[in-house]
Amino acid sequence: MYKKFTLLAVAVLLISMLPSTLKAASEWENAVTIFGAALENDDDLRVDTAELLGVEDDDETGYVYSGDLQNYLGVSYDDSVLKSSIRIIQRDPGHGLEITLNEEMGEITKITEETYQNALITSGVTDADVTIAAAENVTGESALSGIYKAYEVQGEEISEERTQNAQDELETITDIAEENSDAEGFSQVQLNKMITEIKIEIVNNYGGDVSEDEVRNIVDEKMADNGLDGILSQDQIDRIVVIILNIRDSGIFSGEEAERLMESSRNLIDQITSSDAFSEAQDRAQEIGEEIQESGAWDSFVTALRNFFNSIVDFFRNLF
Repeated sequence: MYKKFTLLAVAVLLISMLPSTLKAASEWENAVTIFGAALENDDDLRVDTAELLGVEDDDETGYVYSGDLQNYLGVSYDDSVLKSSIRIIQRDPGHGLEITLNEEMGEITKITEETYQNALITSGVTDADVTIAAAENVTGESALSGIYKAYEVQGEEISEERTQNAQDELETITDIAEENSDAEGFSQVQLNKMITEIKIEIVNNYGGDVSEDEVRNIVDEKMADNGLDGILSQDQIDRIVVIILNIRDSGIFSGEEAERLMESSRNLIDQITSSDAFSEAQDRAQEIGEEIQESGAWDSFVTALRNFFNSIVDFFRNLF
């Protein structure tokens, strides 16, 4: 009788725990859609944007406001300009981070998929499917805050230190891209690849214990590998170093989170190297090579070009 009573008590205890466990597991079975605040009183724009995002009836929904941007990103915009919107569903560890920009009705003019992905990895968002869209042209700067707001809707916390680091990274990448928009041999896709490889190198060989001098050496190495040596200014290099040091201080380069960061970063490298933008950069490099050959400076160009493209092979070799 005592044994039966004990077993019954244990069963009751387990059953009493079951609802909360199932609730926690099912909270992200449905996606979360966060609209920009400007859509709250614009039914037509909201309907068009919902179609672009693929919103479903059982989605959790909300809006991202100026106060959210200030809270998560440390930036301030009027609600009337917040039009970029997002739909996100969190996936199991190991799924990876999938970013889709739907620009059928409006372009995201300032930020690329790779830049969003790099920033989200920095913030700790590593396993999710994310769609970003707007029904008219927007810069897309408020989309990150919408993603963080989605986690708030689901009752999960996102580190404000990491979201600020992610915003700083996004702003630095887009600013450097704008500053070098006319520079021959520069592309934002190469800059994103460089920064992603820096993160992978640090996790692989240093963990959370990497000094500023070591970071600078890694930045110099990856800058050369990606054909950006001599293009980025010292000020731009310093800004990248500051970003990496801040990410280091957030603790994401060590422990279990570092493994998730590593996996998502590897996926991002795969996406970059198979993208049309990367192929275009290769084609343009070939064109530059032909121009240099005609000018009589072929030998130095061949060395630079070989280093640039062989870095892709070296990257995967170093992983193993």
